[in-house]
Amino acid sequence: MNNKMKLGLFLALGIVAVMISIIAVGSISFSDTYKVYSSFDNVIGITKKAKVKIAGVDIGVLRGINLVDGKARLMLSINGDTVLYKNAKASIVSAGIIGTKYIEISPGSSDFPKVKDGDALDVKEAASIEDSLNGLLAKVSATLDEFTGGAKDGNIIGNLSDAVKDLKSVMQNISAQNAKIVSSINNINNFSRDLAQTASLGKQDLQDTMANMKTASEKLDILIAKLYEGDGMIATLVGNEEVGQDVKTAITEAKETVAIAKTTVENLSQTLGRAEKLRFQWDYLGRYNVKDERFRNDLGVSIIPSDKKFYYVGISNIADANEVQSGGERHTINKLEALMGFTFNKFEIYGGVMRGTAGGGLGYSFFNPVYERYRLLQLNIDAYNFARKDNGAEINAGLRVGITKWLYAGVNIEDIAYKTAVTPYIKIEIDDEDLAALLGIVSIAAVSTK
Repeated sequence: MNNKMKLGLFLALGIVAVMISIIAVGSISFSDTYKVYSSFDNVIGITKKAKVKIAGVDIGVLRGINLVDGKARLMLSINGDTVLYKNAKASIVSAGIIGTKYIEISPGSSDFPKVKDGDALDVKEAASIEDSLNGLLAKVSATLDEFTGGAKDGNIIGNLSDAVKDLKSVMQNISAQNAKIVSSINNINNFSRDLAQTASLGKQDLQDTMANMKTASEKLDILIAKLYEGDGMIATLVGNEEVGQDVKTAITEAKETVAIAKTTVENLSQTLGRAEKLRFQWDYLGRYNVKDERFRNDLGVSIIPSDKKFYYVGISNIADANEVQSGGERHTINKLEALMGFTFNKFEIYGGVMRGTAGGGLGYSFFNPVYERYRLLQLNIDAYNFARKDNGAEINAGLRVGITKWLYAGVNIEDIAYKTAVTPYIKIEIDDEDLAALLGIVSIAAVSTK
């Protein structure tokens, strides 16, 4: 593969990385969904990204609102595992008098065909709380107008009857809520009575336990008296000071042995816990310097004992010294890297030996925790070679995107203050569970031999 083909490959990967970044920043989901549409006469109070629910359970989200033929046409994104049928209906529901509004879906019957992507759902126009209140107020106002002579031909008795019916309906709703409140109070009373009964039984059990302890104490006093006054072997052991001292020494040594064993077990338990979290990872990075038309490889291993710390050891700019033409370039190839880092949710900071010199850097993951195996979008800034004369330290900045859990693509801007070279790259991270298990066994063996 010549340099032009390599350049084309890395530019393609860079374009893919930019597209994935745009998709991520645009909050576009990769989850399995399908779209359905519903048209309403009135969507006042509904907002974009409102929830779509079935029986109160979220099954999607409102993605767009457009005006089509004088009606508000809603585009609903539904989770792929949710099944709707052709007789399904959509309605706009308010979560309380002043609550937010959402779209409620009646999924329909399985006797009908399933809804497909792009289908339209029938609409069940629900009367809003505002409309109900306005209707009631309008009836009351009309009745009052007729009663005071505001209407000549109106039926006062009929309007009063209708108003009384509406008022009765409201009072029935209040009565239903009152019944629920009374039921809740009764439940609390029943719980209090049960708790009192339980406490009474517990008190009796506690009294019985104290009586048993008193009886046991009296029997223990009798047993100790017999041991001191008897002639048996136990009395000899207790009465003979020399034998008693030997027994006390043996018991002390046994206690020390048990304490040592307990400490060893605790250390082994801690080591086993750490060994279970230990990760060992092979890291490969291939990068192409567009300015110098050079392709370089980095290879190393990462030891990750926990989500808060990691170690990295590797070689950067791997190349055959005989193939390097420039004498100055020979000083940059096959350089040791040995770093220790700490992670804080979406941040990481690391330092040590970087390309053969002292250096350090920091990283930031925009969407996922930085210690996860898959980071969708991550920014890194490195600084090293602080002893370089005239030009100062070398500073690199790069952005990469996760394509899979083990493959990343990105672009570095290297030596920003001096050469400013653009370097697209690919990075591969592969976990080695066997080596991680081996390191765990070695650490356990080290603890057990102490």
